[in-house]
This record gives sequence, structure tokens and C-alpha cells, in this order.
Amino acid sequence: MVVLCRMLVGMVGSLALVGVAGTQAFAAASASATVQTTPSAALAAPASEGVRAQLVAIRQAVVASELAGKVSALPLREGQRFRQGDTLVSFDCTLHKARQDRATQAELAARKKMEVAEQLDKLASISKADVEQARAAVAVAQAESGVERAMSRRCVVSAPFSGRVGETYVRAAEHVAEGKELMSIYDDSAFEVQTIVPSRWLQWLKPGYPMQVGVEETGQTYTATVIRIAGTVDPVSQSVKVIGRLVNERGSRDNGALLPGMSGVVRISPPAAVSPRSASKP
Repeated sequence: MVVLCRMLVGMVGSLALVGVAGTQAFAAASASATVQTTPSAALAAPASEGVRAQLVAIRQAVVASELAGKVSALPLREGQRFRQGDTLVSFDCTLHKARQDRATQAELAARKKMEVAEQLDKLASISKADVEQARAAVAVAQAESGVERAMSRRCVVSAPFSGRVGETYVRAAEHVAEGKELMSIYDDSAFEVQTIVPSRWLQWLKPGYPMQVGVEETGQTYTATVIRIAGTVDPVSQSVKVIGRLVNERGSRDNGALLPGMSGVVRISPPAAVSPRSASKP
């Protein structure tokens, strides 16, 4: 029995030694694997590999109706170009023009009455209260005339800038309510390039820094410039939003090459003085 106990104790000790040796060997192998999978070349992943980006129109708007009425003309459709001041939508404003004419005539009549009242006042043939009342009537008529003129101007929706039509939401001869969305428009002379980069790039990435934008939909590469950087950093991903400006050349606009919503890859090369670790991707 004593011999059997000694044999069991010896076997347990041997297993313990084997376990310790195995643990040490596994730790050494893990350390070796870590060293092999994180060489300096991996830490220095070049910024030129690029980060994802999206194109956003630098100026865009959804045009809505400022009055309730029937659409008389919609000269532009999706994708067509326009210049600043061109008519985008026009309404049937027969009623509004008639109201404007009535208000204009009422203003003229009020002015005539005021002129007569002022002449009688010089002759001391009218009370001061009547003169003030005539002047007040002119002010009211002038205000009403101004309101009708403003309503008449809303019968035509003009382009606030030059660009292209994105989508149209109404058709000619349709009756729309006030505030109804009519169409979306955007300026295609320049685009914003929105991307997310590692926050440590802020050491050298500043407004005015150049970058290359490869757009997947066109298969071409364009030159852009950083115009602003977001005011906050995401603490979880340690990243920051960067916005660049991409000027759309006239030839490209004529061919309709770039459109809002297109995406691609932004390549930003760090300065030569920046360490590889600072230029690495997240």
C-alpha cells in the first residue's frame, strides 16, 4: 500500500511539471506569433491605401410651394440643368393677379382722398382728424397692395443658384397645397467629400491639405482639398470626420460625370516627417 501511494504522488508531480512546461511553451509560442503578426510594416500601413468617402452636393435644396394653387408649368425634369434665376415652377395665379389689381386701385383711390383732404386742410375746411384718417387709409391700402404683390411673386419659383434638378415631385396641371415639396435641386459645380479618418492624423492633417478621390462610379481619380474638420472625435473608434472640396470641372459637368451620393476611396499621403505609426490606419 505504501508503495502504491508513492507511485501516485510521483505521477501527480510529473503531470504538474508537464502542465507548467506546456503553459510556458504556449506563452512563448503566443508571444512569437504576436511578434510575427505585428511587424513594423503592418503598423506602418500607408495612408495611401485610402479610406471610404461619399460625395455630397455643396449646395442643395428642396423647393416647396409658397401658396396653394394649380401648377401651370414645370419646364424642367430630372437631370436637366438650369441657371440662377431660371423658372423652375410656375402657378396659375389669375386670382392673385386680380387681387393685386384691386389692391393697387384701392391704394390709388386712397391717395386721391388724402390729396383732397390735404388741400382742404390748407383751406381750413376739414378737421385734423379727417386728414389723419385719410393718411391712415393710404397706409393700410399700401400695405394690402404690398401683400398682394408678394403673393403674385410667389406664382413663379426661380432658381436660387445654378445647378441640376435631382427629382420632381409634382406634374403640370396638378393642384398643390402650400408647403408642398415640388422638386429637389443641387449645385454640381463643386462637391463635398465626406470621410472618416484616424484621429491621430490631426497631428498633420489641416484645412488646405490635398487628397486624391477615386470615385467608383466613374472609375476616375479627382483632386480635392480639405476644407474643414469636425469639431469632435469619436472616442470609441478614435476617428474624426473630414470634409473636402472637389471642384467639378465644366467639361465633367457637361458630361454629367459626378452626382451626389457617389462613393469611392480617399487617399491622403502624410508628410514625410510623420512617423509610420502616426500615418497608420485605425
